[in-house]
Amino acid sequence: MQISSTPARISLFFAASFVPFGVHLPFFPVLLAARGLDAAEIALVTTVPIVLRVTTASLLGSFADTLGDRRWALILYSAVAMAAMAAVGPAAGFWPLLLTSAAVAAAWNGILPVTDALATGAVRRGEAVYGRMRVWGSAAFVAANLAGGVVAARFGEIGIWGFLMVGFGAQFAAGFLLPRDRVETPRPREATSLLRGLGEVATDRRLMKVLIGAAVLQSSHAMLYGFSSLHWASLGFSGSEIGVLWAVGVTGEIALFTFSGHVLPRLGPRGLVALGGIGGVLRWSLFPFLDGAIGPWIVVQLLHATTFAATHLGTMTVIARSVEDRRAATAQGLMVSVNGLAMAAATLACGPLYRDYGGGGFAAMAVLAAIGGAILVQATAAQPHKAGSGG
Repeated sequence: MQISSTPARISLFFAASFVPFGVHLPFFPVLLAARGLDAAEIALVTTVPIVLRVTTASLLGSFADTLGDRRWALILYSAVAMAAMAAVGPAAGFWPLLLTSAAVAAAWNGILPVTDALATGAVRRGEAVYGRMRVWGSAAFVAANLAGGVVAARFGEIGIWGFLMVGFGAQFAAGFLLPRDRVETPRPREATSLLRGLGEVATDRRLMKVLIGAAVLQSSHAMLYGFSSLHWASLGFSGSEIGVLWAVGVTGEIALFTFSGHVLPRLGPRGLVALGGIGGVLRWSLFPFLDGAIGPWIVVQLLHATTFAATHLGTMTVIARSVEDRRAATAQGLMVSVNGLAMAAATLACGPLYRDYGGGGFAAMAVLAAIGGAILVQATAAQPHKAGSGG
């Protein structure tokens, strides 16, 4: 089958790249436990991607911008991640698993920002709608979650590793189907300086306010990602019901991305990030007060369409309008690094919050959503300045 259109090719890569995410996030700790790691060791190994996201994503994005055709960066990062995951197969014990997992994360952290750069470039040229491409990543994530559960139940940790290898292999193959990137070829001096590209983007104060506001707002999901399943279990929900609640959240995200071509022109980026902040305050404020009835929880989980999807879509739109295409991957990488830093800090705080207050700790996430939303609304009121323009 020939895939000719730019949106279709980028959509395919989004789908392929989110399959490993959909398997790794819920099931990699299961693999680690089966290899004999205890809870503290699993926590350390799973923290590595967050730390590397902060330290490497911006540099990997900047490196991609120096290549002229950023799809080759995606192919390179996919190849390294796939090879590192292959090394996870025979790894046993804490240190081998830590080192191989770190190698996977080091390359993997560059893939999403560069993919977003290609997608926003297509949006900037009027060839595509961002949400209609990104939605295929969310759909693939859900499908991989469901399939991963079946594989893990039937084949255990070797099945999880095999599924991850299939996902990384599909991601690598899909890289060759991406359209040729049309980014302006960097001048020779620029191509030798990753830090120069980062500096050009980071000096745009308005853009940095947007990235910081988005990071604070998105970090309000830290309690959800780390402790919501425990909270729901404490209310008496079964494992399958908890799975439904997770799926409902992503369904809301998929819905907004699918109809983003109609929503974005009506609300604009400022309206979307305001919706994200308001939705976050409402969602996290309700968490401590809901009981074991699943109906209200389904409604609250649908607010993921606002807290994550609206915030992400609004932020992507600001980046597309504010950053020149030749620095798009640098900006996306910087966003991932800032998000990672905020998420790591919030995740560390969530442990004591949940220990001391249980579900009441979600109220602190409402505060983060309010702060992040306020920063974003203020930052998006200003007129965009083209970061990386040299002006």
